[in-house]
Amino acid sequence: MHVVMCKIMRYLYDCMKAGEEPDIEKISPSALGIPRTYWSDIWYDMVRRGFIDGVGVRDTNDVPWINMVRPVVTLAGVEFMEENTMMAKALKLLKETRGLIPLP
Repeated sequence: MHVVMCKIMRYLYDCMKAGEEPDIEKISPSALGIPRTYWSDIWYDMVRRGFIDGVGVRDTNDVPWINMVRPVVTLAGVEFMEENTMMAKALKLLKETRGLIPLP
């Protein structure tokens, strides 16, 4: 889930920095290779956590209803991306050094 969230937020952040309107098709369920229900759940979660603004969401009995107005990444979303990037780098470093560190 975090990987998809970061992909979406990275795209929106890049659009914001370039002063461009995001093309929602580039972050659609088919573009991301995921089912629409999963995609909707991810958007619902990102809005609920305050990572994304400019998106209307409503919890329904089935799939959350998503209304894209003008999606943008918030400061909390940028911080989330940075934390996950740092965690990925730390994990990679641990994997690379595992063979170099003798274990008791």
